[in-house]
Amino acid sequence: MESLFHSLLMLMLVVWSVAVVMRKIGLPTIMGELIMGVVIGPAVFGWVTPNEVIETLAHIGIFFLMLHTGVETEPGEFYNAVKDSFGIALVGAIVPFSVSMGVALAFGYNMVASVFVGLTMTATAVVITLKMLRDLGFQDTRISRIIVTTCVVDDLLTMIFFSFVLGYLSGDTVDINHVMIITGKVILFFTVTLGIGLLIYPRLTFPFKSKQGKGFTFILVLGFAAGQFAENLGLHFSIGAYFAGLFFEEKVVNKRLFNIVNDRLYALSYSFLGPIFFISVGFHITFDLSIVLIWFLISLTLAVSIGQILSAGLMAKRKHFNWIESLTIGVGHCARAEMAFIIASLGLEMGALDKNIFSVLVFTAFLLNLATPLMLKGCAKLLERHPAHWEY
Repeated sequence: MESLFHSLLMLMLVVWSVAVVMRKIGLPTIMGELIMGVVIGPAVFGWVTPNEVIETLAHIGIFFLMLHTGVETEPGEFYNAVKDSFGIALVGAIVPFSVSMGVALAFGYNMVASVFVGLTMTATAVVITLKMLRDLGFQDTRISRIIVTTCVVDDLLTMIFFSFVLGYLSGDTVDINHVMIITGKVILFFTVTLGIGLLIYPRLTFPFKSKQGKGFTFILVLGFAAGQFAENLGLHFSIGAYFAGLFFEEKVVNKRLFNIVNDRLYALSYSFLGPIFFISVGFHITFDLSIVLIWFLISLTLAVSIGQILSAGLMAKRKHFNWIESLTIGVGHCARAEMAFIIASLGLEMGALDKNIFSVLVFTAFLLNLATPLMLKGCAKLLERHPAHWEY
């Protein structure tokens, strides 16, 4: 247990010191957490060794980040954002998939590996994007709602795309039946979740209406249940957590209880478990890359970032956002993390990817996660000159 507490001590010291330093220089704290993950992890000093406990805490951090985001989002705002964002999500998923797969093919990789590269670079990083938006003060804006909703939809689309990969692995053919099954599971998830949220959730007066009700414990029960339901359907548990929090709103619960639950979730999400996840991202980085792989890394990073910004940004412009808002929405989709790592790991396990390609994919995600906060900060300065367009 001594090594565990040593690791947790190091992680919490990093979280605290990074928050102090990054806020003083006016940069998002997530940048410091990502960089320090590389510094204290195996890639540089090796002060913290990744282990099962840290990985478990990191996954729980994803859960709490998504649950808290759901709690902070009004269901009505979510529905309106879905209407505005589905086209952005669809085109913003197809273009990164296509360009990243094209880069892999251009570097001589076979179709199966290239499809996995494309799929990995399609999955957006909703929890990392959330942290960036919060650090920059975007959390309660219309742009933030569009970006977060689009990222959730992107994750669902990625699961559908993944069914095509299974077809390729079985002989370069697409199993339409499997695609339809995955699509049906996504529809089932939405139907059941929204049905419970709209019809049953408002009737749960006992745990939510009383000041003495165990509302925090009950919201955890609902969150884990929704996460398990999502996993049983082949989706990511974080999507279930988001929807469990989405219907926890002040008109359903006692206002004092709502504030207590919100404060507890915020503390766990942004002061303890969430930062552990962000730091752990850096543990996957390796600098053992050949010249060819470095060129592959550079080409992939540029292709994904440019393709993502142009595709999501231009679709946002078609949805009557101005150019600055559209640029911000495009930039807000560039981060890659949890879903990308899961898909890349599956590709490695299935033999579709080798360790070299896996390292490039992880490093590409890391570079995108470092560049996105800087680009968003530039967008924030532009938006400050036009507050009427994005604050409401």
